[in-house]
Amino acid sequence: MIKINPELKMEVAQSGPLLIEKGLSPGRDFGDTSLRDRETGLIYILPRPSPRQPICDWNQVTVDDVAIININGEIVGDPDVLPTIETPMHLRIYQARPEVNGIVHSHGEWSSIFAALRLSIPAVTLDALETIGVEEIRCAAYARIATKELGDNVVEALGTKSKAALMANHGAVCIGTSLNEAFLVAYLLEKLSMQVAFGKILGHPIPITWKDFGDAPTYEDMVPQT
Repeated sequence: MIKINPELKMEVAQSGPLLIEKGLSPGRDFGDTSLRDRETGLIYILPRPSPRQPICDWNQVTVDDVAIININGEIVGDPDVLPTIETPMHLRIYQARPEVNGIVHSHGEWSSIFAALRLSIPAVTLDALETIGVEEIRCAAYARIATKELGDNVVEALGTKSKAALMANHGAVCIGTSLNEAFLVAYLLEKLSMQVAFGKILGHPIPITWKDFGDAPTYEDMVPQT
């Protein structure tokens, strides 16, 4: 018997309005989120608008609108509730990165500039480097929406360490061990994109590396010993 977690359904339902509130979606059903249950492996994911679910934008999503699928993409919840059109991409990420339990596919204003230019984004701040995990956020090669090719390209751009990747002429994907972490990564990606964009106007942004970051200081390093 399939074990449905109502708290996870609620978390995903609430993530719909949050996409718009945080500026990660311009509205309608642009962008989407998903959450993997660590216990069962089931994936709770925002829906695909349909005649049965005429969702005008993510602000209208309710708990009953959340689709539930397994790692093979098979619907295990309400069979009339279809998962987002970008389900193949979500599945490829979960298959490639077993530590990931939350995905935010965003259409943020600043990161979309770099996606439109098909440019990678250098990490120029400590918080971006530490949170996103790489010195450069790569832009995945272009692929049509709702295709396995798009998922493959995103997985390649993410590699094994990055928690964010751009999608050429499309948007961005941010991942985490939880949906909350994925949203934090998405926020920092937008902040980083803005900083780099303005930095290019004012001069030449200087990337920071893990060598610059160094090891975290110990208590003894921070507090003078008497």
